[in-house]
Amino acid sequence: MGEHNEDEAGRPHRGERNRQRQRVLELVREHDGPVDAAELGARLGLHTTTVRFHLDALCTEGLVERTRITRAGVGRPRTGYCAVRERLDYRILAEILALELGDTVDKRRRRAEAAGRRWAERITEDDPHEDIAGQHVPHRLTPRKAAEERSAVITTVFDRMGFGPELVPPEKSTPGNQRTIRLHSCPVRDMARDHPEVACALHQGLLQGLAGPAESVGSGLAMHAELEPFVEPELCLARVIARD
Repeated sequence: MGEHNEDEAGRPHRGERNRQRQRVLELVREHDGPVDAAELGARLGLHTTTVRFHLDALCTEGLVERTRITRAGVGRPRTGYCAVRERLDYRILAEILALELGDTVDKRRRRAEAAGRRWAERITEDDPHEDIAGQHVPHRLTPRKAAEERSAVITTVFDRMGFGPELVPPEKSTPGNQRTIRLHSCPVRDMARDHPEVACALHQGLLQGLAGPAESVGSGLAMHAELEPFVEPELCLARVIARD
């Protein structure tokens, strides 16, 4: 009998599987932006299901992360994949914060939120990119417009941080003064699961700091932001709310 290259489930044997996985990883790394499984399969001559099998394993290993590829028109965004680059320092920082912020969960949460708000101040004051630092919400806006303006700023910042944000279009079922941002790829996912009182609280403080205090949106309006972590295994929700 000849040698088979696949097991009973149709997956390649270990040696071939490792070679294929390395090829998938190399091709993902060659892309400057996200790439989907179908394109990788076409480039490598592999079935899309096989490519997804390798991509899932690479995501588990922390070498690749999922994001969204927005279509140029109607239709749901496709799942894309990016190589993980330059995230090590951020993860080390989060681990140090977990150890140094305090000896109780509540103390770590409060201090992490405060650090997130300070982080937001630094971004809005010192960021050299005009599209972030210059997007201050004008005075005398309606709650709807204030929520739209501020959620656009937050989406820009979180995109640069690697969260893969998707600003959800307003729906009839959503209050007019609220906007939702879907965060598809937390850059410290493992840390957030192990120490949500640090990672998630830090991002909550950052969100609230970017939303801004009441005086940033004019008299009578107050901005509020809230984070709902891991509503799905790869998805968190951020909500931006304007109250008069």
